[in-house]
Amino acid sequence: MRSPAPLLATASFIALALACAPPGDADETDVLLQAGHQGRPASCAPLHVKKCNLGAASAAGRESEWTPIVADAAARTLRADGFAVVRRPADYTARDRARFAAFIHFDGAVPACASGASAGFPLGTSPALAERWRRFYAPRFPFAFRGLNITPNESGYYGFRKVDAPEKLLIEFGELSCPAQAAWMKPRLDALGVLLAHFIETVLAR
Repeated sequence: MRSPAPLLATASFIALALACAPPGDADETDVLLQAGHQGRPASCAPLHVKKCNLGAASAAGRESEWTPIVADAAARTLRADGFAVVRRPADYTARDRARFAAFIHFDGAVPACASGASAGFPLGTSPALAERWRRFYAPRFPFAFRGLNITPNESGYYGFRKVDAPEKLLIEFGELSCPAQAAWMKPRLDALGVLLAHFIETVLAR
């Protein structure tokens, strides 16, 4: 018997939440990785998300499809190197504690190619981690790195409030809506996750 569409959406959301979260809320972990927009729109209604932002999209793909690829590659690399990792989708009820929290995104812009890579950090905290990421990633990204906290959405990102961590970083790897940037990023999504993992390991090794 075919289920009604809303029921299917809810079932898909529950399956996603179970796949991404460990049993129970994570008390403490080394690294929290959130894949921006993953699970939306199905997760918005069950978790009462008022602003159900579906993320950037273009002919190259959707942000909600790209961010899990990067997050999963980063998680695999970190776990293989002995770090404990919690993976979260866009919407979840848990509150976590971690040594490092990374929130993974790709930008969109109108007109296309008006943006690029950037990084965000919570207002009132040091920009040192975001600046360290800029120095790490900008030489590897063959397009513009636009800056730190370039929009209110970066500095005020809701995910920052869902984790207690001394190191919090929102990453915009590049502009998905720019054909040239998207063409460079799409075949490198796994590599971007590995790159992020190696950066996190250098930070946690201090």
